[in-house]
Amino acid sequence: MESINALFDQFTEALDENDKSKAISVFQKALSSSDLSIPMLYEHLLAPSLNHIASNSKDQEIPIWKEHLASSTVRTALELSYSRVLTDQQPKTGQRALVFCLEEEYHELGARMTADYLTLLGFETYFIGANTPRKDILEAIKFFNPNVVCISVTNYFHLSRLHDLIVKLPENRPFKLIVGGYAVHHSSNVEELVKADFYANSFDDLKKIKEAIL
Repeated sequence: MESINALFDQFTEALDENDKSKAISVFQKALSSSDLSIPMLYEHLLAPSLNHIASNSKDQEIPIWKEHLASSTVRTALELSYSRVLTDQQPKTGQRALVFCLEEEYHELGARMTADYLTLLGFETYFIGANTPRKDILEAIKFFNPNVVCISVTNYFHLSRLHDLIVKLPENRPFKLIVGGYAVHHSSNVEELVKADFYANSFDDLKKIKEAIL
């Protein structure tokens, strides 16, 4: 099997060429390898490929349509991965996890990867996606009664919205709150702005959180 670096090069080359079928063919080859785990595929192939498109030095300005096409390709790869996620799932914990993005936060792929990680770790996971209004978040929390709530924030401007949501949550909330995303992990004072139980940026982070709460 080719190395993850070689597969990344092939995958990003296909994205650069706007060739979705070629990119998915490369990903399916990687997905079929027992040597490459889901976290490896997500953290060393899919997530970096999105960063690659956004920072491609060959083009000073990346057209929005190109970013959307790349995101669509990665989303297809994630959907193809789900049966493998279920196959590789660890013993179920009996715990429920709710994963979403805030209102006006449309970058949901990182949150989707987080949902798959929690499924891998044995959580019954509910991913309700991007742009979720506050009232619907609160209704979903009430409906699912989760043990863990995960919120992903990519846009820096939404950190204040995250703070506003958290202060609306019950003071003695019956779940652990985990926050992550680009804005969270690139803000020096995020722990002052956002009072969460845990901060996560990878599968290993979530694995440690699972060990801490179970």
